[in-house]
Amino acid sequence: MRIKVIFYAPKLPILYRNRFMSLIKDSLEKSNSAYKEKLYPDKSQEITKVVKPFCFCVTIPASRQTRKEKIIIDKDFEIEDTVFYFLDTGYVSLIVSSSDYEFMVNLYNGLLENKSFQFSDELTLMLKRIFMLNEKKIENDSVTFKTLCPALIETKDGKPILPSDNVEDFNIEFNAIHDRIFKDIRGYGLKRALEFEPLSLKKQVVKHTLKGFREKTGKPYMTLTCFEGSFRLSGDPEDLQMLYQIGIGLRTGQGFGMVEVC
Repeated sequence: MRIKVIFYAPKLPILYRNRFMSLIKDSLEKSNSAYKEKLYPDKSQEITKVVKPFCFCVTIPASRQTRKEKIIIDKDFEIEDTVFYFLDTGYVSLIVSSSDYEFMVNLYNGLLENKSFQFSDELTLMLKRIFMLNEKKIENDSVTFKTLCPALIETKDGKPILPSDNVEDFNIEFNAIHDRIFKDIRGYGLKRALEFEPLSLKKQVVKHTLKGFREKTGKPYMTLTCFEGSFRLSGDPEDLQMLYQIGIGLRTGQGFGMVEVC
């Protein structure tokens, strides 16, 4: 399932993914607090990290200006960085995709209750429209995807790996990550190995921030080495369908890895 949520916003800072994560959590809390706690357990519980059965991306108007100005991340962190100012309509789109019907229903209902979201002290997102998007059905064992937002693949020791580094090593890590994710979400791993074939890809370094990261490191944000573009992926059609629904790679619930069928 896929939905598109359109907000009015005159501007948006380059560090925006964490606030859309908060919007999603707030919406789930409004519609079904028990489900939100299951997906985002608090630190007092034994299991504090749950693999998210969804991905999201944010698209901003092509007609924009960039300015360097103060960005307040929270009361302890303030930086000067890029802010996008929108010249025409100022409509920002949030696209969310999931394999979990319960998640999508709860998110949809919560978004309808929200109407507006306090992005920061000086910026409020105003909800304009929510609508369903057509989801494609993957029936073949090979599909061409393009990324809608940067995708992140890392080794077990947390080092980024790109398809351009060594495609065989990349495939090993790609399979290991998704086998583990699938086991957590649906109870069993990949039905067969995936084969990733780069077509037209480029490296993309993304600034991203999380409260836990800031508290642990004392730094305002992290930089993640990702890739974006088009690629061919071969595997079992059921696995390919799920990757289309939940995104590829790591941090998909943080605004990375959403793909579209070419």
